[in-house]
Parts: sequence; C-alpha cells; structure tokens
Amino acid sequence: VDGKLMARSSGFLIDWDERSKAGTVLTSARIICSKYSALSQWSGTDEYAPNAEIVAHLLDEDDATVPALLLHYDKHVNIALIKVEIELCAKIPSFSGDVIYGQEIFVLGRDEHQNLTIHHGRVQFMGPNKFQRHHYLFSGCVINQPSIGGPVIDLNGQVWGMANFPGTAFIPSSIILKCLDMWKKYQCIPRMHIGMKLSPIKFLDPIHVERIFRRCNVDSGLIVHEVSHGSVADELGVRPGDIIDSVNGEHIATTIELRLMFMILITHIYYS
Repeated sequence: VDGKLMARSSGFLIDWDERSKAGTVLTSARIICSKYSALSQWSGTDEYAPNAEIVAHLLDEDDATVPALLLHYDKHVNIALIKVEIELCAKIPSFSGDVIYGQEIFVLGRDEHQNLTIHHGRVQFMGPNKFQRHHYLFSGCVINQPSIGGPVIDLNGQVWGMANFPGTAFIPSSIILKCLDMWKKYQCIPRMHIGMKLSPIKFLDPIHVERIFRRCNVDSGLIVHEVSHGSVADELGVRPGDIIDSVNGEHIATTIELRLMFMILITHIYYS
C-alpha cells in the first residue's frame, strides 16, 4: 500500500483452470493486514487493506513475479484466496479432514530469502488459550513470519491445515474446506457471535478431569471462561465456570467441533 510492504506470506495452489491458465492460491489474510494486535486476536482492532497490491513469487526457473488478484478473505479465520495466472499447473494437493492428535506433521513455507523451510512436529494435545481463536490446532514447532500461509502436511503429502499466526498454530483442513465451500456457494463466510470464550475438558490433565467428573459427573465438554456482557449466552444465564456438554443434542468435545457445528447451522438458518 502506497509503496509500503505490509507482509510476506507463503501459500499453496488449491485449484487450476486449464482454459484460463489461472490458479487459485490459499494463503493467510495477514498479507493484506495493515494493523494487527500482537496480544489478543479477539480485540477487533485489526485493520485490512483489500485493495492492496499483491505480488506472487512463482519461484520457477525464471524467479518470475506476477500480479495476484484477491478473490476472498476472512479476517476471523485468517485465510485468503488469490488468483494467479500461471502457464503450468503444479500438483493440486488433497486435504485430510480428520484430526488425529499426535499425528506426525510437517509445516512447509519460505524464509525471508524465499528458500524452502520444513518444520517437523506433531498435532499437539492442546487447545487455544484465551487470546487465540477457537479454530486453532497446534504443531509444536515455531515457524517464521514468511512461512505463515504454508501447508501443514503428513508423510503422504496430504494437507492437514495451513500454518497460521501465532507461530505454532495452524488452521485445520476441516475448517478450511468448510470456508471454501461457503465461498463457492454464498460468496461469504457468515459467522455466529457466541459471546463466550471456551476451553475443552479433554485437554486438561487427568487430575483436573477426575475432579470435574466427581463434582459435575461429566468428563468431556467445554468449560466457559468468559461471557460477553449483553450476549445471548449472558441473557440465557450462562456464566464462567459452566460446562457445555452438548449443542442441539450433539455432544461437543472441542472448540473446533463447536465452530464447525455453528458454520453448518448458520448456513441452514440463512440459506435454507
């Protein structure tokens, strides 16, 4: 913007049209973020410049750079789609929608000199903290800034997610695939404001899980940590310390499961 570089991010091809010779690249919305909060992603103070000039480095034998067109972005999920004209199609990766905690994974990206970076880790048995969005998984390896937007893959090359800010977090494929489906069908990603910050019981140590089970007779679900004043949850009497065991009769064990359920529910409400 105005000749000032805002960010560098990695990305990967998810679609290619042979007739138009145009590819669709998935990357981070951080490439157009002109101002962001380094502390809390719930602050709502981030600013975006969707009209910013985007340049894609193809990293071919000519080290070509081409202009890229922003198709969609979502600041809450932190993903973006850009269109790039390329003559040759690289292999389109396949996505794995199932989460297996402890799974060995690799985070691919680029450094500040555009050299390939490969970080090795495993899907961590942990959830986001109170400053992070509910749809994060964690790799256990810290990546550099330019690697944000790169694919998280397994040993078979299947994509498990996309590297995200902060450095150890990634967005799981299940969330990405649902977002892509919404963009394709509705040209937007509607979002419910639940007015709560939550954490899963399943990620607590066994001592805490056993204590909750003795007192509440539940060993799985979501613990309410904060409730927004005036929200629907607040008006219904939900308070910090409460436990959400199920939603609409369906058991919920993680915040990712809750986010996916609400993404499906909101499409039924607005587009049925």
